[in-house]
Formats: sequence, C-alpha cells, structure tokens
Amino acid sequence: MRVAVLVICVLIGCGTASAAPPDPAALAARIDKHLQARWDAEKVKPADRADDATFVRRVHLDLVGRIPTVAEVRAFLDDKDADKRAKLVARLVDSAAHARHMATFWRRQWVPQADAPQFANLADDLESWIASNLRSGASYDRIVRDLLTASRVKTGPGAPTTFLTASEAKPENLAANTARAFLGINLDCAQCHDHPFARWTRDQFWQTAAFFVRPTVPDGTTPARLELVVPSTKKPIGPRLLNDSEPKWPAVLKDDTGRVVLAEWVTARDNPYFARNAVNRVWAELFGTGIVEPLDDLSGSNPPVHPELLDDLARAFTESKFDLKYLTTALVLTRAYQLSAVVPAGGSSDPRWFACSAVRGLTGEQLYDSLRVAAGLPADREDLDPTIAPRERKRFAEKFRVERTGSAQRSILQSLSLMNGKLTTDLTDVAKAPALCAVAGAPFLDTKGKVEALYLAVLGRKPADDESAPFVKYVENGGADRDANKALADVLWALLNSTEFNTNH
Repeated sequence: MRVAVLVICVLIGCGTASAAPPDPAALAARIDKHLQARWDAEKVKPADRADDATFVRRVHLDLVGRIPTVAEVRAFLDDKDADKRAKLVARLVDSAAHARHMATFWRRQWVPQADAPQFANLADDLESWIASNLRSGASYDRIVRDLLTASRVKTGPGAPTTFLTASEAKPENLAANTARAFLGINLDCAQCHDHPFARWTRDQFWQTAAFFVRPTVPDGTTPARLELVVPSTKKPIGPRLLNDSEPKWPAVLKDDTGRVVLAEWVTARDNPYFARNAVNRVWAELFGTGIVEPLDDLSGSNPPVHPELLDDLARAFTESKFDLKYLTTALVLTRAYQLSAVVPAGGSSDPRWFACSAVRGLTGEQLYDSLRVAAGLPADREDLDPTIAPRERKRFAEKFRVERTGSAQRSILQSLSLMNGKLTTDLTDVAKAPALCAVAGAPFLDTKGKVEALYLAVLGRKPADDESAPFVKYVENGGADRDANKALADVLWALLNSTEFNTNH
C-alpha cells in the first residue's frame, strides 16, 4: 500500500515543490557581469547610477510609454524603500499600459508596413490582438506561431491575420518578412540573385517562400506537394528550412500545412536565430543600440559586440519558455540600464560598450501621451467619442514617427509643429490644461514654487536654482503681456519644447 502511495505521489508531484520561476534579478546580475568584464578589458569607466528622478521618468517612458504623473514622481522620490526600483518595475511590467505600449513596439517590429497609408487600418486591429495576448501572459513563441498560422479568412475582431494581409499573402513577401521579423535574417537581396558576399542564396529564398503556397497535385495522380516556380526560370522548387534540413511533413497536406511546419521550426527552442532575434530587439529598444546591428543581420557576417552576453540572454529567454515580462524586467533591473547619460572622466559614449545611458528620442505615441500627462490630462482621451480619440493620437504619432529612437532626430517641420501646433497651444492654455490651471491658482505657492511644480509635471524633477531663477523673474514681471498666468503658460511651453522633455535620457 505504501509503495502504491509513493508511486502516485511521484507521478502527480505530491509533496514536492514546483519548479521556481526564473529570477530576473539573477539574469540582471549576469548581464552586468558580462558588461563589467568588457569595461575592464576596454579600460572604460561606466557612468554613475542615474538618480531617482531620472530613473522614474526613464522607466515609465520605456515600460508604459509616457512620463510619470506628478503624484507618481513625488511618491517614488519620497519612498525610502531600498527595493523601490525593483517594485516599481514589477508593477509597471504587470500593467495593462505596458501591454498596450509593447503591442505597438512589436507590431512595428513584425509589420512595419502598417505604418504606410495603404495598410494603416491594419495597425489597430493587430495591436489590440497583441496587447490582449501580452496581458494574458501568452509566451512570445505562441504569439509568433499564431501570427504565422492564422487563418487566411478573418474570423473576428483582433484576429492575427494582419501579418498575412500586410504581406499581401504573397509567398515571396511572407518569406522575406518572416525571416526579418522573427529570425533577424535579411533574405531580400537573395530574391533575385545570389550575392557573392551574402550567406543566403536565391534557392534558399524561394525554398522559404514555398512554405507559404497551397499544396497542388500537378498531374492528378501523384501525391500533393508544396512547390513553386522560381520567377524568370522554369525551375520548380519546394520548401526547405534555412538550416538546410528537410522538414517533417504530415501524411496529408492541408492549405496551411507549409506555414504550420515552418512556424514550428521558426519558434523551436533549438532554432539558432529565434530567441537571439527577440532579445536583440528588446535590448535595442531599451538601450538604444542592439547587441547586433543592424537588427536584421544575425546571419553571422556581422558578429555581436558582446557574444557571450547575447548567448546568455537567448538561453535564459528560451529556458523561461519565452517569457517577455521576465526578459524585460531583467534588462531594466541591470546596473547598465540604470546608468546616467553623463559620461564621466575615463568613460566612453561609444554605444557598443553600454557604459552610459543612451539619449533616445521619443516615439510619436510617447510624445503625445507625455504631453497630455504633463498638462494634467489622462493619456487616453475619455472626453471624446472613442472613434475620434484614437485618430487624433494616430495623426499626431504619424507626424512625429521615428524609425529608431536611438538615432531619432527632430526635423524642422516637426519642431515647428510642436512649438505652434494646436495640441501644444491647447495644453498651454490656462483654461484647458488642468496642471497649469492648478499651479496658476494655487494660493499656497509662491512664484518659485509654481515654477518648481511645472518642472515636476513636465520633466519629473525639481529645477536647480540657476534654472528656476530666470523663469521666476520672467513670471514675476508678467512676461511679454504683463500677465503672470500667461507668463506661467510660457514657462510650460518652454519646458514642453525642451530637449530634456523630448528625449529619454
């Protein structure tokens, strides 16, 4: 009897502890160890740790896509808990706002075509679907499999068919986009010809494309097979994996069999590209530069600047069962992520070393939401028809769209639009901006206190005396119109147009 009970306990895990979840702090420590070894080898002194005001602003922008509110800034700065940074990160990563923000990030990585006018209507649908999956804790590999194997017929709101639609369901487009988005491999140059210095051949391009065709029976008697004819030739070609192995096929081929088989290989734990591509893209988003650049060149011709670090990250991500929250939390908990942007004596701003924080531009979405938060408004427009509000945000975000935040540069037209556009005008109007109205009408604040309150609202920090003094004098003199409230509005306008507000540093 005891033997039977023991066997049952072993089978169902009776009395045994379940496997502990992966520890992001442990991965963060290993990341810092890799970087420290490189800093020592290159004799580079890392920057100091960023102060709390810088960190709380940076982490809000990176994890939820907006600056923190004044209340959030004050609460964090007043918190004396030694673990407050880790606790803030955990709360933000677990929020619905994080899922929405990262949905935009991943949609742009996977379907950048949706930023073009002809596919613009696809973006919202796909981002909604991605956000829902991220919020429910879906693993990265499952989300990618669902995108690749989605039904060609849309089955409902948020159905993941956008990847197919944006590629116009053409095998050649799907082959190039799949390799780029999910493997970090650029196959485009191999579509038309073999390149003497490229790893990938024309045959490999069309072998990948063949996974996206429907099975055919050429003469009506032979078994169905997946096959296409290479353009400008009479050469038929079938599917073959990029590692040059033959895929395993089921006995019966269905319309989506090729995509299903390819998706299983793409997302496999032992795929040499899948996890490395994901971690490299998340790293580039948080640090400004990828461990491998360009991001779609993991073929080996352009080796990573920190190969051991990339291997460790990819292995940890795979072992976590492709847990994006775990990966993101680990990166943000690193010493490297929390460094100041100020380069010390003996330091280096070379982006390859990650020895200081990279100053990054804001995306159009980050800028729009942060402008509203700075003015004391909710990031989401609750006062407008829900069909109008997203369009307003989208129009603004498109006007200020950037390809890569790490190399973003504001154009003259964008700068003029921010200075003189309707949104900025409305947000610096005492009658329309809650923060400005509250500051201007606060009887308990002197002029210096009002300027300080605007700094907290816009930049998330208090000004130094030499920063606030000119503004205090300007407001007390009533500005150009001899009106103290309008002068405060001018201060707010100046802060909103400052480089500090428009970057993530």
